[in-house]
Amino acid sequence: MLDMKLIRNNTELVKRALEKRKENIDIDHLLMLDESKRKLLFEVEQLKNKQNITSKQIPVYKKEGKDVSDLMQEMKTLSDDIKEFDIKIRGLDKEINDILLRIPNIPNETVPMGDSDQDNIEIRKWGVPRDFDFEARAHWDIGEDLNILDFNKAAKVTGARFTFYKGMGARLERALINFMLDLHTKKHGYIEIYPPFMVHRNSMIGTGQLPKFEEI
Repeated sequence: MLDMKLIRNNTELVKRALEKRKENIDIDHLLMLDESKRKLLFEVEQLKNKQNITSKQIPVYKKEGKDVSDLMQEMKTLSDDIKEFDIKIRGLDKEINDILLRIPNIPNETVPMGDSDQDNIEIRKWGVPRDFDFEARAHWDIGEDLNILDFNKAAKVTGARFTFYKGMGARLERALINFMLDLHTKKHGYIEIYPPFMVHRNSMIGTGQLPKFEEI
């Protein structure tokens, strides 16, 4: 999630990034909400400061035998006003965070604009593509023929571009996972961690598993 300060100080950069990524997010509206929140924060801090001063005056006046009924009423009014400000600020916070969660990362300036992978620019090649003396087959066809991949069932469960690994396919996937874990924990100084299966909302958001938002 982009920092609000970054958006505030680099507005045009963020707008260009959104245009490049074909995202329709109203940054001007976000900045307006941010400005409103900051104004409210300033005002509520002024009220809290006045509340603090008044609360210190009450015991002094009582000790001097003065009537503090007006001060007590002022304290109640300040408290009510502060609560209203806090409610407004929480509402703006939620609205701002909902928008921030929808703003993608800023792509590198060298990334070309395009509508699909057909617009990708080839920068360099390594090696020479193999020239087969037979018709090459796609890995998904080979995997299904070997009965180690099942794309149709996976599409029903998770959507396109996923697969179920079956039999030897699942064993191969597990072996690769074990190989990489052993390599990096034994030779590269990493520590293997097995985290809890269940996590709370903030953990999901913090690792990029963002909630689905309706259009704002």
